[in-house]
Amino acid sequence: WDCLSWAAEEAELTHVMDRDVRVLSGGELQRFAIAVVAVQQSDVYMFDEPSSYLDVKQRLTAAHMIRQLLEGNHGDRRYVLVVEHDLAVLDYLSDSVCILYGAPGAYGVVTMPFGVRTGINAFLAGFVATENLRFRDDALSFKVSERADDKGSKNDIMKQYSYPTMTKTQTKGASRFILHVEEGAFTDSEILVLLGENGTGKTTFVRMLAGLLKSDEQVKLEEEGMMYEAAQAGAPDLNVSYKPQKISPKFKGTVRQLLHKRVRDAYIHPQFVSDVMKPLVIDAIIDNGVQTLSGGELQRLAIVLVLGKPADVYLIDEPSAYLDSEQRINCAKVIKRFIMHSKKTAFVVEHDFIMATYLADRVVVYHGQPGIEATASTPQSLLTGMNAFLKSLEVTFRRDPVNFRPRINKKGSQKDMEQKKNGNYFFYEDDDADDDDDFDDI
Repeated sequence: WDCLSWAAEEAELTHVMDRDVRVLSGGELQRFAIAVVAVQQSDVYMFDEPSSYLDVKQRLTAAHMIRQLLEGNHGDRRYVLVVEHDLAVLDYLSDSVCILYGAPGAYGVVTMPFGVRTGINAFLAGFVATENLRFRDDALSFKVSERADDKGSKNDIMKQYSYPTMTKTQTKGASRFILHVEEGAFTDSEILVLLGENGTGKTTFVRMLAGLLKSDEQVKLEEEGMMYEAAQAGAPDLNVSYKPQKISPKFKGTVRQLLHKRVRDAYIHPQFVSDVMKPLVIDAIIDNGVQTLSGGELQRLAIVLVLGKPADVYLIDEPSAYLDSEQRINCAKVIKRFIMHSKKTAFVVEHDFIMATYLADRVVVYHGQPGIEATASTPQSLLTGMNAFLKSLEVTFRRDPVNFRPRINKKGSQKDMEQKKNGNYFFYEDDDADDDDDFDDI
């Protein structure tokens, strides 16, 4: 059994085997690190946040690879410990889970191991039944009715925007990437989630909407001096607030000074403080230097800055990066509440499937060859879009009956086969409580 070939193939590294490690991208480096651990002959394997920098497909591949460490080829009595913030991946990976609660930076408590479903549901409920202990005031639920209640009636929707069919060609050295965008429309009070693998042009599309990149059609018309037609051939000219994927802090002062400088009106508005700043716990870092902030603190600050700027459309690229499970859910709630209350539109790129499901009113699905050529679909309903996306990944989801969070079906399980046969890759209806362990006591 060739351990190295297995690891290279599973981690999708065969095409970069001759490259220097220093030139690998974030996702390639993460897969390389997982492979390096997996090829060792050990009794215990430990992985700290294996899903970071990976897209949905790569997360599931990494989870599958980590699970294979427990199989026959690796010998008996193997133990695998994983720290993971993406709850869908954690659910798929684990046989049992421990919850950690406490006060960040002060103390932490590790519970006894639970069955996967019981453990994750207890974490979301904020209550450990075995210890009769509540560690969070409110339970976190993904009930679909939240989406319906918050949406408002069609009469509330005042504005509708549209963008034409567009193409964008990008060249970098010898490589060339082409993105085809199908025409689409969006309204206010709506969140559109962009779903696709890394390298399929999600960030490129967001940058086109932000007016930072021009479509090929626009460039050609401008060269011919047809300025009016060129303006029609691109994304609508909107007031846009944009949070990029990579956040590099250049500001030399404190968080308070930056907020005062960049979003002064929002920063002193009571509604914005209670809806956005309080849930993101900005008070805890308000007097810290911006350049001393950790990845998660920077991400929370970036979300405050993007929402604090008055705009028609908010473009938010990977808001869950560097955040823990609880912060991700808080962040999703903040974005959703803000967009509904302010009657604006948001386009969100998100790889955390639970967060994407919670946020999305509609989805734009990307398909094609990463890094070569891809197509962005017209915006679709959550059910249709998720079904199309999951079909391309050959993965099925069901809903948990307690808090309605999406759960990945184990590959080849009865539920997986049944849903694939019926074409229901994304199960939108409430699930029956027919799972691996009961949750009646919580």
